[in-house]
Amino acid sequence: MKITKFVHSCLLIEDRGKKVLIDPGNYSEQALDLSNLSDLSYLLITHEHPDHMYLPLIQKILEKSPDVKIISNQSVAEILDKEGIKVSTEGDEFVQLEDVPHEKTFMGTPPQNTLFKLGGKLTHPGDSHHFNETAEILALPVQAPWGSTTQAVDLAEKLKPKIIIPIHDWHWNEEARENMYKRLAEYFRGIGIKFIGLKTGVPVEI
Repeated sequence: MKITKFVHSCLLIEDRGKKVLIDPGNYSEQALDLSNLSDLSYLLITHEHPDHMYLPLIQKILEKSPDVKIISNQSVAEILDKEGIKVSTEGDEFVQLEDVPHEKTFMGTPPQNTLFKLGGKLTHPGDSHHFNETAEILALPVQAPWGSTTQAVDLAEKLKPKIIIPIHDWHWNEEARENMYKRLAEYFRGIGIKFIGLKTGVPVEI
């Protein structure tokens, strides 16, 4: 499995001949290489917040991959349907999905949030720290207005993935991000979990 991060929670996953983009939000627009998205198999959207679902970027992606299968939840489907964009709310043999709660936020009622599991190998939970199992690779939200890094670490200790890919960390500047990645990698190494802090646009084979 090859994983490339494009800022915040946006991941490009390449596995078994499939190419999957998750959560193309507004923070990711400048970093995302659209020239590499002409043959997407899936576009997955965990929820409707603009840092995970940015309509102008989605429209650009659809210009490159008009036949991509978009999978999300009913709330996102209703929003995108108004723009003439078809969304499936069902998974298949490669993409499994599960409703998990978006964490409580002071900015309004939390939206419907979907956890995705890809090929039985990787879990991306959107904006949730409340789920009970993970694949061997966990895309872990590590910083947010709705949660803390300590809460993220507690969740990882409970779920015990083999590998952690940090997501949802746009709020850190580069210096803070590098520092926290080093500290998290050291901590998780001590409990037998590999932490891989991806650099934007740099793919990693796992």
